Amino acid sequence: MAIGAGEGSTLKGGERNPSGGRALSSETQVIASNSSFGTRQSNKGSGGGAIYGCRAPLGNEGCIEASNLSSGNAFKFRFRGESGGSITTSGTNKAEAKPFTTNALGVADGLNADKVDGKDANQIVEDTLARTKIAVVSADGKIANQRGLTAAVKEDTGKYLVTADGDISKCVPNVTAYGTAPGANAALEPVGTTQLRVYTQTSAGTAADRQFAITVNC
Repeated sequence: MAIGAGEGSTLKGGERNPSGGRALSSETQVIASNSSFGTRQSNKGSGGGAIYGCRAPLGNEGCIEASNLSSGNAFKFRFRGESGGSITTSGTNKAEAKPFTTNALGVADGLNADKVDGKDANQIVEDTLARTKIAVVSADGKIANQRGLTAAVKEDTGKYLVTADGDISKCVPNVTAYGTAPGANAALEPVGTTQLRVYTQTSAGTAADRQFAITVNC
């Protein structure tokens, strides 16, 4: 009858150590002193290299700990495929589960939380601003404070034509009349794919020259 290794016994390859459902009651330490690795586990077949499992509750030691007492790396992973691996949870509250935490405040090269789809926060803001076209047009048709809206012309009393720097046919325009005159109103209509016609009126619906602000969200 084969007897698996127990406390103080020799490790037996290809078997459960210890056998018979027993478990070791203290740490099994492997201590080395060299410039390479203390131990090496490898699988020349198609399976994995190692499994580490535990039943530690929250707040206890984790299943794996790599602690470098000097100034070098504590861990390193290498891979050749399209994915380096995954961190998954078997818990039911996946929305609250955290894949990891850290007290390090530096930015990790290639793992920058400030980047989304390869863009940092400033680039995302710039892209958003580029898709939002704005301008202020005076009562006499002069354009100012513009971004993405390149020109304006007064065509008639309370009638203006505003030109954009590209196709705005799928964008959402908005116009607001303002100035010293009370009760000013404004409306707009598309003209082709790159222009908007703006109509400004008094509160009574009479055409009147009014300063207005125009925004086009794309």
